[in-house]
Amino acid sequence: MKIGLFDSGIGGISVLKKLTYINGAHYIYIADTERAPYGIKTPEVLESFIFEFAEFFHKKGVNEIFAACNTTDSIILEKNLDLGIKYNSIIKAAIQAPKSEKVGVIGTNITVSNGIYKKYLEMENKEVYQKSTQLFVSLVEEGIFYGRMVEAIANYYLLPLKKKNIEELILGCTHFPFLKGVISRVLPKVRIIDPAEELSKKLAKNNSKKAFVEFYVTGDPKVFEKKLKRINFRVPYTINKFKTKKVIQIEKPNYSDRVVGRW
Repeated sequence: MKIGLFDSGIGGISVLKKLTYINGAHYIYIADTERAPYGIKTPEVLESFIFEFAEFFHKKGVNEIFAACNTTDSIILEKNLDLGIKYNSIIKAAIQAPKSEKVGVIGTNITVSNGIYKKYLEMENKEVYQKSTQLFVSLVEEGIFYGRMVEAIANYYLLPLKKKNIEELILGCTHFPFLKGVISRVLPKVRIIDPAEELSKKLAKNNSKKAFVEFYVTGDPKVFEKKLKRINFRVPYTINKFKTKKVIQIEKPNYSDRVVGRW
């Protein structure tokens, strides 16, 4: 079984780690470090990236895609994009987790501005408070997980949510679990929800063989490998160069002749 994931960089590893712990499948992970960050790009540009990756996954024979990026996932859900491969949404998995009425959501500029979390949570009669925390992405990509600067940025972003007396907080970006420690210190009485944990429940458990990861990196593979070592990623892997297309708009493939599933 081949499972595909893609993200702007190292953030989606928080999802990959959870999946590899559960299932010893063959994973193909695209790290688009050359065009990161995603949260400040337009939905149209990101949509072209999504179909570029979907085309690659088709060529690699991927059976199933697990969302490793909330930003692109929000676009896939908002526009109801068909990737021609069974797709598992991290946002849809996350919205099932809150148990209280007052829920906070932090994410990138795009995830917060399109309000996809807010829309789904309000359908569950939740009182939702959102906050864009774009700088968190840069901190994680630089491997800065603690220190005075991180504490100051976390307080700046999260104190307004604390004043709203939220009871739970959804980490609406796969980079954010790497900052869970500092987030918990700012919001000590708030239940922190990691959507990667919820998404991993959608994967059947199978430890009959060890997991293996093929990484495809749009930027410098050596820089990416240094980041993997920094976060102590221990699953066997190879790192390959991914050549991006030069065009912005990519023609959407027609998958009408295929029988596909969508969670």
